[in-house]
Amino acid sequence: MLKVKETIDAQFNIICFGFLPWSHMWKRNQSMMAEMSQWDFIHQLIFVNPTISVRTLLKRENNPSNGFLWATPPKNLTRISPIISVYTPITFLPCKQVLPALGRIENQITLKMIRHANKGKRYILFMNCPNIASPEILEELLEHASLSFFDISDDFLELGYDANTRELFRRNMTKYAKAADIVLTVNEHVKNKYAYLNHNMHVIRNGTNYDNFDRPTYKAVEILEGIKQNGKPIVGYIGIANMGRIDADLFDFLLERRPGWQFVFVGPVHPNFIERYAKHKNVYTIGPVHYQELPCYIQYFDVAFVPFSNNENTKGNDLLKLHDFLAMGKPVVSTDIGGAKDLKEVIQVASTPFEFVEAIEKALHSDNDEDAVRRKGVALKNSWHNRIKEMEKMVREELDNNKR
Repeated sequence: MLKVKETIDAQFNIICFGFLPWSHMWKRNQSMMAEMSQWDFIHQLIFVNPTISVRTLLKRENNPSNGFLWATPPKNLTRISPIISVYTPITFLPCKQVLPALGRIENQITLKMIRHANKGKRYILFMNCPNIASPEILEELLEHASLSFFDISDDFLELGYDANTRELFRRNMTKYAKAADIVLTVNEHVKNKYAYLNHNMHVIRNGTNYDNFDRPTYKAVEILEGIKQNGKPIVGYIGIANMGRIDADLFDFLLERRPGWQFVFVGPVHPNFIERYAKHKNVYTIGPVHYQELPCYIQYFDVAFVPFSNNENTKGNDLLKLHDFLAMGKPVVSTDIGGAKDLKEVIQVASTPFEFVEAIEKALHSDNDEDAVRRKGVALKNSWHNRIKEMEKMVREELDNNKR
């Protein structure tokens, strides 16, 4: 998905602080950066992962499964492509709460590494990091940035964290959204909710890496071949399965009313979900898979479903999975969460458990090739390649204005 381009005459670098590390599970921030790195005025992109401690790093190396979210072992600087470098700050000094000077030393090491990677180039600062623990780094980079963004890629304050983490997110989001030249939000609900933070706020909806999903052929997946042999419908989901988002009453209803359906969950699974549904022989939890392998799993879904609760958390969503399902032409049934109704021409949005069952039944019995082609057309329109064209126009205008 990463392309090669000529960068000799490019004028700017991008320095991006990510909420999640550059990983095998492509999310909004990573997809945006991959597309933005292709702009003709961008020379290099430096992606800064969240800080990781030496202790955590050792645990990850002792148990490789803990490192699935990382694309490569965290090193000082990893070259992902000719254009993109990924830097992982590693915290190693103890007692920083007692001796703040130690924290300042680590911050200076991080800044030195970023400056080394930037090589004195003018840069655009992109902040998707309410979780940053060392704001002094951003303050210095903000001071010299040619243009700065803060991306509210989710309703950060509604995520299922403890009170201390939410307060950290609130403090950082407030500070850096106010300081940024431009704030991006994932949907209109989030934009309206946080409009007080910055007058220059824009919605950039999520999209799909279309070519990753719409393929001529897909590899077989052994576990799903076995499930398919049962001869019963496969209703599938991708992403994190946890009871903070999954509507337990709805899913319980589906299991009770349609015990013949096979429900497949591909992605990280929280213990609370496993504990609740392990007894059901028609619920399969497969775990996380590489992003480029994900379409090979989705191909087995007769219907894709998103059985989420409708709450303040999910109102702040614009789910990548909806666009990914559509890119493969799959029929989709979802609850009325953020972004779903905007796709109502190509997905079924159900308001009640009864409607949800009926919508899946309809998709199982009346889906056709014409509908699949229509879904793919919508997904192509909403691809990241097209989404980022809005961003490019915005960035060019802002940089031109800054020259005057």
